[in-house]
Amino acid sequence: MKMIFLYLLFSAIVLCVSAEESILCTASFCDEIECDDLPPKCQIQNSTHNGIFLPSPQICNCCQYCLENLDAGDRCSTGNPSDPSHTSICGPGLSCQPEEEGSSDGFCKRMNTACHLLQDDYDTRRLDGTLGSLETRQTCEDDGTFSSYKCIPGQTCYCVSKTGTRIFGESDFTGLPSFKMQCGCSRAYTQAVEIMGKQLGPSEFFRCSSSGDYDVIQCIGEHCMCVDAEDGAPTYPDQSLVNITLISNETLKCFSGEEGVFYKKCEEEYVAVLNEVRMYKQQGYDMVFSYTFPKCDIDGTYQPVQENSTHKMCFDKEGTVLVAVDKVENATLADAMDCKCLRAVLLMTSPETPTCAENGNYSPIQCRRGTCRCVDSNGNQVCNGPNCEVPEIDRDSLQC
Repeated sequence: MKMIFLYLLFSAIVLCVSAEESILCTASFCDEIECDDLPPKCQIQNSTHNGIFLPSPQICNCCQYCLENLDAGDRCSTGNPSDPSHTSICGPGLSCQPEEEGSSDGFCKRMNTACHLLQDDYDTRRLDGTLGSLETRQTCEDDGTFSSYKCIPGQTCYCVSKTGTRIFGESDFTGLPSFKMQCGCSRAYTQAVEIMGKQLGPSEFFRCSSSGDYDVIQCIGEHCMCVDAEDGAPTYPDQSLVNITLISNETLKCFSGEEGVFYKKCEEEYVAVLNEVRMYKQQGYDMVFSYTFPKCDIDGTYQPVQENSTHKMCFDKEGTVLVAVDKVENATLADAMDCKCLRAVLLMTSPETPTCAENGNYSPIQCRRGTCRCVDSNGNQVCNGPNCEVPEIDRDSLQC
């Protein structure tokens, strides 16, 4: 069923990019359509006057269509089936909140989402002086959900879901993370897992890059193509699909690597075990439980936490053991193991690296340049108690 789903998805992409021009929506069809002027705000498009462009409700999308963005405090309406089509909408971060229960009319007000509440908390503590020097203000999308990444100053940036939960994808810290990571592939994978109710292995989902974007080369089954890193759309839609054994920098413009090799080390191990299990199943044997699959991340490398019958281990992306913890002698450390700190240190170019615990996690107290602070499991500064930061000599006073 999983492979059927993926082949249907892949086929749909190929059909979309190779379909001929519609017999109705020809280039000359729109020449006869007279379009209305855009609303004033949409014509200006600056910090105070702007709008959102959408596909036109008219056939063939011949005319530009734009809804003016309303500002906070402007009158608005949620509408009902008897109302005419809207020409305006509350701007980014705002929602139309009715004046009274049951009414469709109201005013544009700031959304009250979990992301906005974190912004409010940050702003309040900044004003009253209880903000940590390495805390960062949460960024939110226009619809009030969490932005796709979060950064720890001087360390790394990592991907988050729309609900603010950390997901796969991390890169070295940068002041302009939007130019380095959009996390679209990681977010799509997270959504697919929620829909299907299980983790997906190699060959069951598009491969992501280490930063959570789409890998620019994708292979499903025996067919490969180049895609856009941000949204996974084909970058050379007119180019024929290439057999996986024939991929090279000549057959695929996006390819850079060893000719004919797509799978990474962890993926190769996973696919080899998968093929062996399938072979025995076809022969009538049920030996699935005697096989151990390696844990691969969605960029094809090894997941940070691996284990055997006696130990839990932190791996680097290539499968080298960084630290091992005995699951019996150190059960507490093993159970909490996430290896996030060790993996972050491998990514960082800054010499000021965080302190990792015995199990590869972030130590709850982090010190930098003589000042100590508490951090959460992802390495973000948190303020617990009256002291948000203390001199290193007073580190034991922190309530971490």
